[in-house]
Amino acid sequence: MKPPKATGTRIFFLARSAPLAPNYEPASFPGDGGYPAYYHRIWMTLRELGYAVATSREFRALYALGSSVDLVFSLYNRAPFDNPEIFVASTCEFLRLPHIGAKPNIRALAEDKWLSKNFAAAIGLPVAPGAIFSCERDIGANAPFEGPYFVKNRFGAASEGVSESSIQEDWRGVAEVAKAFFARGMTVLVEQYVSGIDVTVPVLGGAEPIVLGFVQPISDRLGAIVTEDLKRDDPLGYRLIDVGDLEPLLRDDVGALWAGVGAVDYMRLDYRIDPSTGRRIFLEFNLCCHIGRSGAVCLAGSQWGLSQKDILGHVVEFSLQRQAREQETRRWVR
Repeated sequence: MKPPKATGTRIFFLARSAPLAPNYEPASFPGDGGYPAYYHRIWMTLRELGYAVATSREFRALYALGSSVDLVFSLYNRAPFDNPEIFVASTCEFLRLPHIGAKPNIRALAEDKWLSKNFAAAIGLPVAPGAIFSCERDIGANAPFEGPYFVKNRFGAASEGVSESSIQEDWRGVAEVAKAFFARGMTVLVEQYVSGIDVTVPVLGGAEPIVLGFVQPISDRLGAIVTEDLKRDDPLGYRLIDVGDLEPLLRDDVGALWAGVGAVDYMRLDYRIDPSTGRRIFLEFNLCCHIGRSGAVCLAGSQWGLSQKDILGHVVEFSLQRQAREQETRRWVR
């Protein structure tokens, strides 16, 4: 888990508010939570590991890289178009640039909460009933399944659009809340609401998936849900949690997902868990998720004595090893 000091590996760090040459000062992005400082710490830690790190805030910069980098480390998870994560991964594949995360088709699966929900059900993970709607007229007057309900964005990061009003007792309330999502240009996913708490399972890549532990995002909102403002500003943080008899089941879920999607560099599996009944419901999985010192991944790693530097070093080295064989066998197609 603690890789040797890197020598000569060149990383291209791409993020919306990445620190830039020549001074690499933290960026100023009002309203962007703590992300500029977070990206600066990622850059600094990668440098401390011994990597040569170039940075950019522009997608187009990928086209000028050629063979000048060994790995693209993109945390550009929000942009003013749908699914920027898939764009970066697909562009890197076209340019034959190794990149953090997973193949574009797996990124697409993870970013689409509806597809990932159905995939999870197909491999045996427990999910709640759900339905998707693209516009107001699609919703109709009759509920496709029993309530209560939870309304959220089908795509997107940082719990975008989620508030306490996402919880609705009846279908009329669902229709009203969905209007606000449609007004923001979002497609809506409605699921049966599950009482309990959110639990996330951070996982690192390895010969077998490395389950770091079980973490609860702390919430003081209705139903202990994680709303958009909590996710963006992270005022309450996370805590380690004992999941009791659910632990072997959650580990089995990780193994089933890993077998289905293939090796990935790091990820989180998100659940709703009802401690009073032992019920677990899979919500989604996230690739290239938050890997800051105060986040779930590093908190789970800390119980094993792993620092953010240890985790970042492992992620980079595993990613390079994972993609090395692909680079040897890949042929350029013009």
